Amino acid sequence: MSTMKNKRTQQDIGIRGTDPLKGFAYHFDFSLPYIAVAIHAGHHVRKELKPLMALDSGQRRFEEDTGTDLLIKGLGNAAWALESRAVYDLNRSKDMALPLTKEKFWGTRVYKTMPDPGMNQKSLESHESFYRFIKKYVTGMLDRFGICIVYDIHSYNISRQKAKGIKFPPVFNLGTKLLNTLKWKEAIELWLELLGDISLPGVETTVAENLVFYGKAEFCRQISSMDERILVLPTEISKAYMDEKKGILYPDVVKALKTGLEKAVLSHARHLIK
Repeated sequence: MSTMKNKRTQQDIGIRGTDPLKGFAYHFDFSLPYIAVAIHAGHHVRKELKPLMALDSGQRRFEEDTGTDLLIKGLGNAAWALESRAVYDLNRSKDMALPLTKEKFWGTRVYKTMPDPGMNQKSLESHESFYRFIKKYVTGMLDRFGICIVYDIHSYNISRQKAKGIKFPPVFNLGTKLLNTLKWKEAIELWLELLGDISLPGVETTVAENLVFYGKAEFCRQISSMDERILVLPTEISKAYMDEKKGILYPDVVKALKTGLEKAVLSHARHLIK
């Protein structure tokens, strides 16, 4: 009897699932050396924390990157947060991840009653679990392909940027402040070009680099520092695909954005392994 089936690895058959701590979900087919992530897509708040929160669902959703999980789930290699950034923020270091003060959540009080130490520890364990997972599979991509591109997908509120004086916030903003822009010049320019080619119904596509965000947060910092063969692309998408105040998605724009982003990721990743 053949034993070939027993020798097949994760990278031969792919994986999918939810982290045991329920903080994120994922699927990987290992077909190309990239991972798309949406670390602020989550909306879930654990049952024990909900009665303690001062924010309701709508208020949380305004600060979350609503719908960014939908944009990447069709890709072969993707991971997306399930828990709200109002619980812990995956784009901040462990010591800054819990929004226990107004200063850590845009001047808004998250909790009317503070979580106890055990609750906070559980949140930090989920934070650590995500980073362990991503680093494991980034390393796996490096071992398999010798390169790994991480598409770090976020969204942002247009109204907040206009209030800061940016009259026409771009649909796409790439933050490159932590990147080796000399080494990755061609890859960065190609990504900006591919984003600019995405067509959205009723929306003029505009692209900028380091205009509204700079890509200087913890996820890019940690993953980029692992190995010089890793390129993280912190990509912000304006909430032109939804009503940011009501938290309602525009299905036609989401569909076009999803299709365009998937095409851009695959084209970009394939180009970099030629």
